[in-house]
Amino acid sequence: MEQEPRQMAEIIEQSLREFNSAMQHREQAIVKIGNQTAQMIRVSIIGLILVLCAVFALIAILLSDMGNITKSLDDVVHHMGNINKNIVYMAENMDNVKQSVDLVRISIDGVDKHIKVMPLMQVSVGHINDNIFTMNQGISNVNANIKSLNNNLTVMSVDMARINQQFSSLNHQLGGMGFNIDRIAAPIKMLPFPR
Repeated sequence: MEQEPRQMAEIIEQSLREFNSAMQHREQAIVKIGNQTAQMIRVSIIGLILVLCAVFALIAILLSDMGNITKSLDDVVHHMGNINKNIVYMAENMDNVKQSVDLVRISIDGVDKHIKVMPLMQVSVGHINDNIFTMNQGISNVNANIKSLNNNLTVMSVDMARINQQFSSLNHQLGGMGFNIDRIAAPIKMLPFPR
């Protein structure tokens, strides 16, 4: 009879020890899970911050490329304006050439008219000299206008070469911009979003 309470007490004591041991194991497991969860959250936050820094850096590079492209387009517009001015100068020079040719034709007509009038030969010779002088001036104007036309064509060639260079730079910057956009999209591809 005395052994039954002792056995009961031993059984209860053993059960309490096992319960205490199980609670300690449970507490250790909870602490371990909490530490691992906190470490995973810290690593995730650091990774997210690094990805955001990379995205902001690539956006800054992209904005810089856009600024360079805008500057190149401004240069192209400037050169196109120069070409337009040269075309206007060429048109003016062509008008001057036409006027000089008309003046030469009028002078030749005057020479013919004065040659036909034989009684007024002396006066006609004077007029012929005047007309020849005017004709020489017209030819000089034609030469000057042709020289100015050649200069404008040279300036136009230089402007066209500059425009070609600006478009080459623009193509290069657009290629770099596409590369930067791919780099910006690279971190997003690692996220488990549906595509």
